[in-house]
Amino acid sequence: MVTLLRIIRTLMIRLTPRTATRIGTALGLFGYHVVRIRRALVEEQMSRALDRSRSDPDLKLLVRANFVHYGLLVVEFFRIRLLSQSPLESAVRFEGENHLKDALAGGKGTLVLSAHLGNFDVSAAALALRGFPVMIVSKPLKAKGMERFWMEERSASGLQIRLNHGSIRDILKALKDGKAVVFVLDQYASAEQIWVEFFGRPASTLPAPAVLTQRTGAPVVPVFTHRQADGTHVVEIQPALVIEEYEDRDQTIEHNTQRYTAVIETAIRRHPEQWTWIHKRWKGPQLARTLQKRQMDPTKTRD
Repeated sequence: MVTLLRIIRTLMIRLTPRTATRIGTALGLFGYHVVRIRRALVEEQMSRALDRSRSDPDLKLLVRANFVHYGLLVVEFFRIRLLSQSPLESAVRFEGENHLKDALAGGKGTLVLSAHLGNFDVSAAALALRGFPVMIVSKPLKAKGMERFWMEERSASGLQIRLNHGSIRDILKALKDGKAVVFVLDQYASAEQIWVEFFGRPASTLPAPAVLTQRTGAPVVPVFTHRQADGTHVVEIQPALVIEEYEDRDQTIEHNTQRYTAVIETAIRRHPEQWTWIHKRWKGPQLARTLQKRQMDPTKTRD
């Protein structure tokens, strides 16, 4: 598996940017028109989140563009090493770099809040190549050969990667050492989760960033990326979010996790065709009960 993936990488790296874009677009259109894996799920989730009818022509264009995005992600991943082989500025533009620099200057490390928006791997690698001390908390993959190759490609840019099982000591040490620890907070959490509102629906989410910022004082800095029409990427670094404290610790964690989720939602709404709608974000038997509880319990309401 790893050998085959390396061969594909070699072939992809040799392509011109224009040819690579064409291949990525063709892959995405093949997935949309022929394979159609989870296409109905993408349509349903986009329709509900963006409040558009599934028969809306504009929604269908968004779904199509979303599948093209997935095709481009595949090709871009195999070409990610090119970021270190040419001027970074030719492929990535940074906005708000000073926000991350200021946060790291505080000496407590930084918690980077991000999402699977645009090409997340490109943005993380670009931050590392820019000289920021970045560590990613990553989910392990079921296919170990794929995981090994994936970690190889990401690490080549200088990223530190820790799997999210039993990594709390590594995270605390990284923060103590003044590093930027990236949390991607837009996927369904099956353990240690809390429920927040995301696009108007309850979603199971990890509270880790809120827990860690309260415990360590490390600021939370939102960082998102999106692809432009010419194939280049924009990495947008937003001002740090100061934790909002309540007397009750659990309420503090829930409230701030909701804030972080709202920031992610806002970023996705700006570029909806570049988010991972193919992921089953809203699921779980607690959905109806959670929504009912929130509607009935005024203490769960947030301004």
